[in-house]
Amino acid sequence: MTKLKKLASAALASALLSVPAVAADTLTFAQFTQQSTTKAAQYRNTGAGNTLNIVQGSPANFVVFEYGAPGVYDSTMALSAASNQAITMSGSVFQQSGWDGSINFGNGSNYLTVNFTGATLNVDANGGSASLINTDPNSMISYTSNFLTLPDFDTKSFSLAFTGLLPFFQIAANGFGSDFNSNIAGSFSGAPGGENPGGVIPEPATWAMLVIGFGLTGATMRRRGGRRVVAS
Repeated sequence: MTKLKKLASAALASALLSVPAVAADTLTFAQFTQQSTTKAAQYRNTGAGNTLNIVQGSPANFVVFEYGAPGVYDSTMALSAASNQAITMSGSVFQQSGWDGSINFGNGSNYLTVNFTGATLNVDANGGSASLINTDPNSMISYTSNFLTLPDFDTKSFSLAFTGLLPFFQIAANGFGSDFNSNIAGSFSGAPGGENPGGVIPEPATWAMLVIGFGLTGATMRRRGGRRVVAS
């Protein structure tokens, strides 16, 4: 087991006990956490919908598991997304569909750029945490990178986690979501065409919860200068 996986296991062990699983051909190849405690993500009500943004150049730990040298890399991140769909309720969860946008990671190189349409924002009933998830095969996701050697995926999915929402999320008078700032983390997955990596892994929606725990280990590894944890 690599040092990276040992560190992640220590932080995530309790969460993994209750994680549901999906088909064995889905592989999580990268994750990220923000480097600072500053609430990097901004959710805003424009009057005609909502936007999600990360200020260009915000520092992140970009974590590679597959398709490149495994490790934690210093990176910058940027997110820009929007939805003009009203907030609905799904059980006790706030839900907002129709999110289109992009997210980028890099440090003098394009670590990963993700363009997507049709993602869904889910916010817990208390309004304190949220996730942006795209697992619908009918919704477009594209991955580009000059850092990772990515295969042709049959399907792609991602999950972004927003934690520590301030102020807590509410439905505004115009039917869209109220403004908040939050911390952010996430993961990116795919089913490689014609491949079966074997084993059962957590479904993409659960990674939004798991990467928060991994962020605790990432904080202990912070230093500048490229890759910081590699396979042993």
